[in-house]
Amino acid sequence: MVKRPLACTCLAFSLALFFLIRLHPAPYTDYSRFEGREITAEGRIYRKEKVRQADGVVTVLYLKLSSPGGREGDEDRPQGKKVICYLKTGQSEPEMGSRIRITGKLKAFQRAVNPGQFDAYSYYQVSGISYRLNQAVISAKSKQYNRLTQSAYEVRSFLADKLAERLPEKEAALMQTMLLGEKGGMDRELKSLYQRNGIAHVLAISGLHVSMLGMGLYRLLRKWGVPMAAAAITATGFMFFYGVMTGFSVSVVRAVLMFAIQMLGVLLKRSYDMLTALGVAAVLLLIEQPLYLYHSGFVFSFGCLLGIGVVLPALVPVHKKNGDKLPSIGKTFLSGAAMGVITVPLYLWFYYQFPVYSVFLNMLVIPLMSLLMAAGLLLLASCVLCPPVSMPFAFLIQGILKVYEKACGICDRLPGNLITPGKPEGWQMLLFLFLLVLAVAFKKKRGIGARWGMAAAALLVILIPSRGGLKITFLDVGQGDCICIENDRGKNYLIDGGSSTVSGVGEYRIIPFLKSQGISELEAIFVTHPDQDHCNGIRELVETGALQGIKVKHFLLPDVSHDVKNEVYLELEQRAREKGIRVSYISRGQRLEDGKLTLRCLHPEIGDRSREANEYSTVLKLTYGNFSAMLTGDVEGMGEQKLIQFLEKEGEMGKLTVLKAAHHGSAYSTPTGLLELLTPYYTVISCGERNSYGHPHEELLERLAEQETNILITYETGAVTFETDGKKVKIRRFLK
Repeated sequence: MVKRPLACTCLAFSLALFFLIRLHPAPYTDYSRFEGREITAEGRIYRKEKVRQADGVVTVLYLKLSSPGGREGDEDRPQGKKVICYLKTGQSEPEMGSRIRITGKLKAFQRAVNPGQFDAYSYYQVSGISYRLNQAVISAKSKQYNRLTQSAYEVRSFLADKLAERLPEKEAALMQTMLLGEKGGMDRELKSLYQRNGIAHVLAISGLHVSMLGMGLYRLLRKWGVPMAAAAITATGFMFFYGVMTGFSVSVVRAVLMFAIQMLGVLLKRSYDMLTALGVAAVLLLIEQPLYLYHSGFVFSFGCLLGIGVVLPALVPVHKKNGDKLPSIGKTFLSGAAMGVITVPLYLWFYYQFPVYSVFLNMLVIPLMSLLMAAGLLLLASCVLCPPVSMPFAFLIQGILKVYEKACGICDRLPGNLITPGKPEGWQMLLFLFLLVLAVAFKKKRGIGARWGMAAAALLVILIPSRGGLKITFLDVGQGDCICIENDRGKNYLIDGGSSTVSGVGEYRIIPFLKSQGISELEAIFVTHPDQDHCNGIRELVETGALQGIKVKHFLLPDVSHDVKNEVYLELEQRAREKGIRVSYISRGQRLEDGKLTLRCLHPEIGDRSREANEYSTVLKLTYGNFSAMLTGDVEGMGEQKLIQFLEKEGEMGKLTVLKAAHHGSAYSTPTGLLELLTPYYTVISCGERNSYGHPHEELLERLAEQETNILITYETGAVTFETDGKKVKIRRFLK
């Protein structure tokens, strides 16, 4: 790197920009107050695509607004620069580059409110997109449009149709994604299969496409006798058109920029240096949008190439000398392992898990990728020039994709396919990079053993989770409950998991949170009662958790009379047993002890016959040293009166650290009598913003204020985490 001053300057610029953004993050603009409101916008179409939804294929327009949605200080209209518009069925498609006036219902992008949750707001903020319009209707359109971008779109649509004609639906959608950047038709389960097994990179248009298309065209033109300068300019122009056609994703922009730099080197008769080109491409992208530094596509695209250019040569010997003599198969294995060293921290930072067998799976997938690409391009060419010749290429494509799918399926079934260390801390990533730099620095001073030893130490820093004390997190699941307990022995427990306002709460909030915390096994799930807002996410976890690397060992349900168990209660029992999860029942007096952690059941009584599920809701008291918490589920009415009587009789009083307010802050739960017994320092209320029940009710807030407890409401704080060693308590609110 020291021999590449321009590359080093670009790297220094990128690092300085990263720390500058950390110190001065982009401001947050809340569009949720306009949710559901009908908005009219005017602007120019800069991108267009088809997206497959449950009710059919929808045309999606990306609009650059002529002016912000409202003037500064105008509270009645949303500010914005770009919007996504989902057209109402039956609307005619406007041309690319045309100016339109469009009206639709605003949908705000959701901000992450829990660790691990996908942050749609930040994702679209990188692209400058402010919000989304659903069921959009175009009321006016200009006659002028951009002929280049419209032609590119028409070519992509034409080629996508040709793939759909020659291939089955699933394979056609895959090839449309790989060759044309058309992602709307991808089979969701197949995409998830690729992601779980670490080969989702094959779905992204990247340097391989540019190498095959750009360099292939350049060499073909030179072979035909075209002058060098004309061939370089033509090939660069063709790749620019290809980038426009495929939507110019981050990886495509990077690849096209690097190809253009390579062709510039041809024109100037200068040698091409991959690391210098990589640095220049990164700086050009970051000048346009500094937030790319936090975009997974940018980090993977540039991070992997930087690793290939710097780390790979240090770990895999190229020349046989000084004892570094290895057979070809050994170098292949070392190359795969070295790529693992590069990609593991990136996977963990963004996805919290690493597919162990991906190192070996990619040894099969990557060599076949060139053949698959060639077959896809030849299929498209033959469809246009001579359709009967296309069938062999279609069969070859189906065969390779079937090999990919079968290989992923085998890895899915192998033990230990997914390791889940969770998202590394910032200090772990810095230490990893420091040790990796040392490994590269040892290149000329030490043998390969020392270099690999340093790389292994860097990986251990990332893979070994840091533990200490007790951690209890109240997740923000909207109108619902979910509490996660992690103790100092690495054992994990979940209390409830459901929502009546967040669809797919298990898939999109609970499971990502567990992965981010490095939780791959739950000792037990306590289901306080069978209301949907406490258990529908648990049902998702039971159905898909094992496939995603999360094992559930035990279900604990309230021990009530059989004749009061409703359909949901009985279904939970049945599904748990079908999945091999042990089912037990808990009642007053029973306790679970795990090291310093104790969970004692205070309600219901054994064989409770309450007809209302809320009345027999499980109540648990957690103790860990001097730290204590009361977790009340939805207990109310007669159940709550029985709880108070029991606490008074048993003397279960004293200053409580944390109280989880019952029934999401209802006025009819957590009465004064209970608060006077417990006198909590903190009270957590789990409920959704602007929920239809009006939770938390003002009456409860007044009772809590009288007790001088610190109130934490999940829709204001996001996930709330209490960390303790049994003496001191640290509180973290996810939303700053």
